[in-house]
Amino acid sequence: MDKRQKTPNPGRRGRQNGAVLVFCLIFLAILTIMGISGMESTILEERMSGNMQDYNAAFQAAESALKVAEAWLTGEDTKPVTSSNGSTTVWSVDAMDPDATDGIYWWADSARDDSWWSANAEAVTLAGVSARSEYIIEEYRTTSFDRPIGIGGAEVTVSRIFHRITARGIGANSTTAVKLQSMFAKTYN
Repeated sequence: MDKRQKTPNPGRRGRQNGAVLVFCLIFLAILTIMGISGMESTILEERMSGNMQDYNAAFQAAESALKVAEAWLTGEDTKPVTSSNGSTTVWSVDAMDPDATDGIYWWADSARDDSWWSANAEAVTLAGVSARSEYIIEEYRTTSFDRPIGIGGAEVTVSRIFHRITARGIGANSTTAVKLQSMFAKTYN
């Protein structure tokens, strides 16, 4: 047996303990950065989800306004009277566009703000949104076609009126707005 014994070096052991402490601090810092990054990602995804939900509410509100306008037109037996100022519920086509040469349709024009819609559109009140939904009906085009009415092959000219319906819905947040359009065709008596 070797009689020489190794004596522990107290200076060397102290450096090893310090290295473990530094390693643990670096590892803890990395874990903290990963946790913060995960939280930021989660918060961002939550905001995106909230915005999508608000957009969907605005879309559904605009869709509801379209359906109300279509139901109103369906209930009309005679052709509605048109006006250039909206006083008869049905507007003349493009009557709201003061400058037809600028290439901007009236529904996309930034001059048509909330107050313009409130003053000129028909309102639909819905729950769960911050403002009423609104729609505007325009008489877009009239087409005529011949159709046989029965025995003998007699033909009668029938006019079909196309209406352009533009609806605007607001979501739970008043800054979320969606505009939709549909074409509605009807033959009146």
